[in-house]
Amino acid sequence: MMSAGGARPARSGHSAIMPMPKFLTAHGAAAAVLLSALPVWAQSALPGFELEHLEINPGRGTAVMRNGELLVPGGMSLGLVGQYQQLPLVLLNGERRLEAVRNRASSILAGSYGVLPWLEVGAQVPVVLWQQGDDPGPLGLTPLASQGLGTPEVQARLGLLSRRDEHPVDLSVDLGVGLPIGSAAVLGRDSGLRVRALAAMGTQVGFLKPTLEAGVLLRSRNPLSAPGASGQALEMRLGAGVTTAGQGLRGELAVKAAFAADMDQPAVELLGGGRIPLSEGLELHALAGPGLGRSPGTPIARVLLGVTFRQEPPPRMEVLPEPVPQLRLEEFQTRPEYVPDSRVEPVPTRELLPPEPAPPSPP
Repeated sequence: MMSAGGARPARSGHSAIMPMPKFLTAHGAAAAVLLSALPVWAQSALPGFELEHLEINPGRGTAVMRNGELLVPGGMSLGLVGQYQQLPLVLLNGERRLEAVRNRASSILAGSYGVLPWLEVGAQVPVVLWQQGDDPGPLGLTPLASQGLGTPEVQARLGLLSRRDEHPVDLSVDLGVGLPIGSAAVLGRDSGLRVRALAAMGTQVGFLKPTLEAGVLLRSRNPLSAPGASGQALEMRLGAGVTTAGQGLRGELAVKAAFAADMDQPAVELLGGGRIPLSEGLELHALAGPGLGRSPGTPIARVLLGVTFRQEPPPRMEVLPEPVPQLRLEEFQTRPEYVPDSRVEPVPTRELLPPEPAPPSPP
């Protein structure tokens, strides 16, 4: 039987303090969560956490996949990405369905700068522009904010291998820190820092450029995973993608997955799309695809649209460690005397010529 404060088991005889209900998943992309067993009047707001799972790549590669390459020293990349998510957070209580976040639109401003041949630094700032869902008042929860700041991140990318140096692959390591200064009311921040370490590798095979990612994310435990959840959780992240090579329209395909102890099952997203150059250094890209899994923040559908501007100086010419010897060009003032080869015997030659014209006859 449902009440204004939440669901109460039929066998429960307590009326002064009612525990919050256990919510189950409605479909693969909904969240299976368990709210804290607190008094209804004390549970005034949904516990804050970072709802966003997908990371935006501020440097070389695609919008969601790194390829192991670094910007050359002095190069810069600046991008603006807008995205829409459908049903990233759905709660169920028996037959009651609460679409806590039904629609969500956000934007991410990301940039990166090449410092050294082996070092690149970057940052990104996400903002939730609009989100909308069901009224959680019947469950004793205050509505979520519709706009707010997400979790800003700063990162450093270290290059280990590069095809520019005739290595077979590009290989880099990203170290990132997410700052807990976003809005908890919009589900845009964790209670502590988010620390990420990720390795990315890419190469080119014919007209295809495959890429791989693997890394870990140390973050606060999701407060919806268990009553009174606290401490840190280690989340493993994997990704694979492929793009087509060329200067014009290029296709992109990426698969991203996340695994953690406080997640009932892996969160997986499949995104496909392409990018096209608009002018020198400016590109337009679009991606879309479904999400699978019970983890909060995994929508049933996601659409991304963005622009990227990249400017890089030409690579510096390498200086040879050894001096180049000075060369001198000399010209013979007189031709050397010709000495016939005694092994060659001269032979007579004949030349066929047309007959000489007859002399004109006298008049």
